[in-house]
Amino acid sequence: MAKMEFDAVDAALVVAGLASAFMLVGIATFQLFDVNFGATQFTVAGIGLSTAWIIGYGSIVGTILTNDNTEFQSLSDDIQGLQGWYMFAAIGTLVLPVAFVALPDTVGTFFQSSDLWGLLYVVAVTAGQLALGWML
Repeated sequence: MAKMEFDAVDAALVVAGLASAFMLVGIATFQLFDVNFGATQFTVAGIGLSTAWIIGYGSIVGTILTNDNTEFQSLSDDIQGLQGWYMFAAIGTLVLPVAFVALPDTVGTFFQSSDLWGLLYVVAVTAGQLALGWML
């Protein structure tokens, strides 16, 4: 995929990331086959991961993997090459979800404390994912 283009895969990944972000902050809920996507399902190294978080971060990683213009080895350089808010949005998209689960009593609690802050999280992560898909 060329820069400044979206394909069907990017669009689907953004929708999955958007939905999972809403579930992660508690604005929306989704349950399928007795699995609450917002509830902690797995624990890795003492960090609780929900299905929503896994789908959300997977969609971000998928956006990078399906992009023909960048690779994980050059991701840092590619992000630093972005201009203006695109760079901050891309960094935020990669860091915020990790901080959300790694620091649940501070970052996670803050974004879950109010729908306004939760919406800010959703907008930040979605904007960054769009920047990663569009600009890289």
